[in-house]
Amino acid sequence: MAQKRNLDLDKIIDQATELICEKGLDKMTMPALAKSLDVRSQSLYHYVSGRKQLLSLIGARQVKILRHKLMDDLIGISGREALLKFADTVRDFLLSDRALSSIVYHLNEYPKDAEINQEIFNLIKLGEKLNFRKESVISFHALIGAVLGYVFLDNSSSFVDETKNESNRNYHEMILRLVEPEPDLQKLGRK
Repeated sequence: MAQKRNLDLDKIIDQATELICEKGLDKMTMPALAKSLDVRSQSLYHYVSGRKQLLSLIGARQVKILRHKLMDDLIGISGREALLKFADTVRDFLLSDRALSSIVYHLNEYPKDAEINQEIFNLIKLGEKLNFRKESVISFHALIGAVLGYVFLDNSSSFVDETKNESNRNYHEMILRLVEPEPDLQKLGRK
C-alpha cells in the first residue's frame, strides 16, 4: 500500500526556506525541493505556479513576521528612539534570516502584485508612521535603501575587520546622518 503524503503549502515553504538557509538561494530549485520533501516535482505545482511564486511566498511570510516584530518592538517609543529601533530591528532580522535577505535582493524580479511586494508595502506603511520630523528627513525610500545596502555589505566579506560595536556605531551614524541635519555624534562615541 502506498504511503499517503501530507504535503501542504506551509510544509513546502518551510522546507524551501530551510534549503535556502542551508545551501543558498541558487540551490533552491523545484527538483531539489521535491527531493528533500520526498515527492515528485509535479506535486509542488499543485501548490505554487513555480519557483518565483514560491520565493515570493517565502519572502512575504518572513516580511510579515518582521512587520509583527516591529510593531511589538515599537510600542511605547517614538522619535529618534523609534527610528533607530526600526532600523536596528530590520537590520538584525535580515542579518539573521538568510532566506529573506537573499530574496529581498531580487525584488526587481517579482511582479508588483506578488505576495512579497504586498507585504513590503505593509512594512513601508508601518515605517512611514514613525513620522520622524518629516521636514528634515530624506525620503523613507532612501532610508530603506540605506538599511538594505548596509545589510548587503554586512553579509559580504567587505568589512570583516570591523567589530560588532564598530558596525553598530557606524550603522547608527549612517541612519542619523540621513535623518538629522547635524546628528549628535558624541552620543555614538565619536568626537
